[in-house]
Order: sequence, then structure tokens, then C-alpha cells
Amino acid sequence: MAGNTEEFIWYEVLFSLIVALVVFFIFYQNFSEVFPIGCNNNNLLENQFTQAEYGTPNRMEGTPLFRCYLTNACYDQATANTTCITNWCYYDYWTNGHGSNSVVQNCIQNPPASVLQNCKILGPSNTAALESCQSSTIVADNATDIQNCDTSIPTCITGDSPLCSSCIGQ
Repeated sequence: MAGNTEEFIWYEVLFSLIVALVVFFIFYQNFSEVFPIGCNNNNLLENQFTQAEYGTPNRMEGTPLFRCYLTNACYDQATANTTCITNWCYYDYWTNGHGSNSVVQNCIQNPPASVLQNCKILGPSNTAALESCQSSTIVADNATDIQNCDTSIPTCITGDSPLCSSCIGQ
């Protein structure tokens, strides 16, 4: 009899956790200001790499769980390799306590094999290849680039960032 009660309690706990997670993932966009993870919609990418470089919170933006594309997380094929190398250099050297500006700059100019390996496969799914949409300077073509649109360009491609007012409603 005691075994059945313990099993029932485990099922209750498991069911409660599943319900809590489902509710969280349904509403995470709305509560992103409250929770330390999720899309913040402030035009700044906040993940492990920007935390290492700028000291921002790690909201896990750009990850499969919180993609945040076209709001905070942007991908530019032309600069993806440089962005990836820079991100890994900051992450490796600052996070592991080996960092100074000169060490990081040397890593960026002459990336070690481990950094090059981490940047071997580039694409929007590689979190290190993403940049803040605030840094975006081109209009996305939505095939090779996932970017915020540059406010200095008067025309936008449908599907670009809602942060660029001229993209809305086209």
C-alpha cells in the first residue's frame, strides 16, 4: 500500500512540473522582463557570449529554446565568421579567467584551433555567429541573413524586424 502512495506522489509532482513548464513556455514572451531568461525585445542579444563581452545577463537568446530572431538575435552571413570568432575569444578568455584586452585581441587576430573549430559551421543556429539586431546595417533577405532592418534604408522586405517601423504592414 505504501508503494502505491509513493508512486501517486511522484506522478503528482511530475504532472505539476509539466503543467508549470507548459504554462511558462506559452507565456514566456509576456513575462520576459520578470524571468532571467527569454526574449527581452530590447534589440540587444543577451546570451553567454554577450555576457562574457559586455557583462549583460545571460537570457539564452539565440538558442533553440529562445531564438529571438528579428528582435534581438540577428545573423549576417557576411560577418558571421568574424562575429563567431570574436564571441568565442571573449567567452574563452574572459569566462575562464584568462582574459585581458590584449589577450582577447590577439585571439581575434590569430584565433586558436579550438575557436576555429567552434566557428567551422556557421548559420543562424550557431549562437556564437549571432549579433545584436542593434548592430545590423542591412535589410535581411531572409535566406542568408536574419537581421533587423536598417532605418536608413526606406524599403524593407516583408518579414523583417517589427523594430523597424517601415517594415510593419508591408
